[in-house]
Formats: sequence, C-alpha cells, structure tokens
Amino acid sequence: RIQADMAELRRQLGFTGTSAEFAAHLRRQPGAVAASADDIGAKMRRYKDRIEQRFDEFFAVRSPSEYDLVRLSPALEGSMTWGYYESPSATEKRGLYYFNGSKLDSQAVISAASLVYHELVPGHHLHLTLQATNEDLPPVRKFAEVNAFNEAWAEYAATLTGEMGLYDDPYDRFGRLSMDAFLTCRLVVDTGMNALGWSWERAKDYLRAHTMCAEGEIESDTLRYSCGIPAQSLAYKLGDEEILRMRQKVRERMGERFSLRDFHGAILGAGGLPLPVLEWHLDRVFVG
Repeated sequence: RIQADMAELRRQLGFTGTSAEFAAHLRRQPGAVAASADDIGAKMRRYKDRIEQRFDEFFAVRSPSEYDLVRLSPALEGSMTWGYYESPSATEKRGLYYFNGSKLDSQAVISAASLVYHELVPGHHLHLTLQATNEDLPPVRKFAEVNAFNEAWAEYAATLTGEMGLYDDPYDRFGRLSMDAFLTCRLVVDTGMNALGWSWERAKDYLRAHTMCAEGEIESDTLRYSCGIPAQSLAYKLGDEEILRMRQKVRERMGERFSLRDFHGAILGAGGLPLPVLEWHLDRVFVG
C-alpha cells in the first residue's frame, strides 16, 4: 500500500524514473536537504506553527506546558539517528525535542513534519504532559510509561496530521510515506533477527531495499532492534493501526454523533493504558 502511494505521488510530480532514482532526486530538492543544523530547526518550527493553527478543531484540551526544539549535543549525534523528546522538569519547564543537527541530507530532514507531529504536538509532548498533570490519576498512573500506548499515540498523531491536511506539500507527503515505510519495515527486521534467525546483514539489506535511510541510520537502527531494545520498535506501527481500528469501531457505533475531539479526549483523558485496556475504556465511554 505504501509503495503504491509513493508511486502515485511520483506520477503526480511527473517523475518517470525508478523509486531509487526518485530518492536521489528528492535529496537534491531544497526541502529535503538542510544547509545547517539551524536550517533543520527552522524547518521543524514551521511545522510546529502549522499544528497550532489547527489544534482546536481536533482537540479540546491543550498541553499545560510550552514546547520547543533544540539541537542534540554534537557528542551524541554520531550514535543517534533522529533525536529524542524530554518532558518538562523542575529545571526545564518546556518539553523539548532534541534533534540531530548533523545529518543534513538524511531521513530526518525528509521526514521533518512527521517527526515534529510524532514527538511534540499532537504526539508525545501532548499526551505525556496531560497525563502528568491529570489530577484524576494516582501517581503511579501519572508517571507510568506504557510503550505500546506511548508510541501508538505518537504515531497515530503523525497519521492524523496527514488527515488534517498538514502534509499538503508533495515532498512533505513523500517524507511521511517514507517514514511510514520505515516503521513498517521495522516489523520485518526486528522479528526477523529476534524470532526468525535473520543475520544482521540480512536485516540491513532489507532496510536498504525498502527505505530511504542512509547507511549510518541503517547501522544504528538495526543494532537497536537486535540487541539494544528488541521489540520496542514494533509498538509504533502496530499501535497506530490499533488506534485507527478502535476509532473506526467507535465511529460505526456513534454514527452522526461521532466527534474526533471527543474520541481524542477520551484517550488522552485516561492517561497511558495497555492497548487492550484502552479499548475496554473506549467501549465504556462510547456506549451505543
């Protein structure tokens, strides 16, 4: 499905070459290559501004904390493909996404919009800060991290923003599809190495064939799947699919009464939950 969507987008752009040739072409486009780390940060902040303009149409409650993007320490950039999100703390009141500013022509630049929506709003920053300040939750629930929920919600957020029309630039759209392909490939290479006896080289070859990741990204990510944090990466795509399935179930139950704002409020208002418990919760909130 993702490859078909990519092929259709290439057709719309008038590109007649192969997918590999388009990947090379894409990396020569102004929106896909950054001149400096500051350029990456500026590009990401544009996507932050865009979601803020549409937020209230889809969500009833905003995060109580400000958020921003800062460059990752250069000493860490060689060992980290993307970056990471850090929640507000006693010493830093903002939620911050630390982005890798050293890879100026990488997947992280092409997929900048998808990364911002996954890591910040309406992704990790929104759900984690709402959970941490939810006075209806006991402390163990406020600060619990449920990997399947956390990555499910953040990836659903990146999918939702596509439905909101925030990937209207065709190269942003291709970047989102590229990220979607990358996350889907994780399901193959993680289980391949950890359950099916794949070698490290076979996993790397699979990512080379089916993603736009640079070689350094492929090296670091396959190490993560094999012996860093096995199975953690499965949560992203599987969780996104689960929330979309639950949403369709609620939509069919509610009919014309269905509201995305209510659906999102029901999920975020409960804090992080194992996905079967989340479905149990939604079944009781949305009684047909």
